[in-house]
Amino acid sequence: MRAVGTDDAPRVGTLSRPARAVVRPAMKVLYRARVEGIEHVPSDGPAILSPNHRSFFDSPLVMAMAPRPVIFLGKAEYMDSRSTRYLFPAFGMVPIKRDAKKASMAALTTAAELLDEGRLVGIYPEGTRSRDGMLHRGHTGVAHLAMMTGAPIVPVGIVGTERVQPIGASVPRPFRDPVRLRFGEPIDPASYRSGGSRRRRAHLLDDVMAAIASMTDQERSPDFASDEPPLIRGGSESVYLVTTHRSTGLSWRQAAERVVDAACHRYDDARVGEVHGLSCRVLPSGQIEFTAELTLSTKFRAATAAAQPARIVKEAS
Repeated sequence: MRAVGTDDAPRVGTLSRPARAVVRPAMKVLYRARVEGIEHVPSDGPAILSPNHRSFFDSPLVMAMAPRPVIFLGKAEYMDSRSTRYLFPAFGMVPIKRDAKKASMAALTTAAELLDEGRLVGIYPEGTRSRDGMLHRGHTGVAHLAMMTGAPIVPVGIVGTERVQPIGASVPRPFRDPVRLRFGEPIDPASYRSGGSRRRRAHLLDDVMAAIASMTDQERSPDFASDEPPLIRGGSESVYLVTTHRSTGLSWRQAAERVVDAACHRYDDARVGEVHGLSCRVLPSGQIEFTAELTLSTKFRAATAAAQPARIVKEAS
C-alpha cells in the first residue's frame, strides 16, 4: 500500500515505469501495436496528450507506447473498486468526478500541478468513449489547461482499439487487426493571441480536434459524446451502431414496417430512434408510392462488425 498510496493520497505514477517495461513488448506482439510520429512528443518538459477515445484499451495503449510516462485524468468511479482504487493511480490515473464541477476543477488543478512538474498529462477532449464510431465534439477543458500552463498539446490519433476491446467487452482481445497510435505535431497555446480567452480556447480546441481527425478514420460529429448508446437511452451497451434505412410501400405505415422488418432480419437487435424522412410520389401508373426513412440503433453481429461503417444507408427491398 505504501508503494501505491491511499485513497486520500494516491501516489500517482509510481508503478508506471516498471509496468511500461512489461506491457510494451506485449502490446507489440498481442495487438500488433504500431507507433508513428513519436518524435513529436517532447523529450522533456510538460505536454498534454489529447487522443480520440474509442475503447477502454486506449489508455493502456498510450501509457505503454508513449516515450515517457503519461498520467491520465480518468473516471472517479474506478476508485470505488478495491482492485483499482490503488493500482490505477499508481499506473498513472488522476480520478475525476465528471458530474461535479468543483471536483472537475480540482482535477484540472492537479493536472496543472503535474504539468508544472514537467510531466506528460493525457486528456480525452471528447470526455468519454465514442459509441457510434464518430469523432465527437471536444470539451474546452484541454484548451483551458493548455492556456493555464502554457503546455503544448500533442494531438493523438488512435485506430483499431474499438475492435480489440469494444464497449461492453470486459477484457481486450488479442490477435485482431493491428492498432495504430499516431502522435501529431505539438500545438502551442501561445500562438493563439487574438480575441478574448473564450475565443482563443475555442480556436485552439478546433485545431486540436481537426488534427486528431486527420490521423484517424472517423467521421466528425457536431455533438458531444455520451455515456449512453446513441438514440437509445438506457439500452444495452452493445447497442451502439447507428444506421439509416429506407423503404417504400402503399402507405407510410407499410413503408416504415418494411424498414424495421428488413433491419431486424439483418441485425440481432434494431430499435427505432427517429423518423428521418417521409415522402410520396405519383407513379406513371397513377399509384402513390410512399417512402419512409428511419434511423435505427442496432446491435450488429460480430461477423459483420468490422465491415460496418458508423453510418450506412440501406435500400430495403
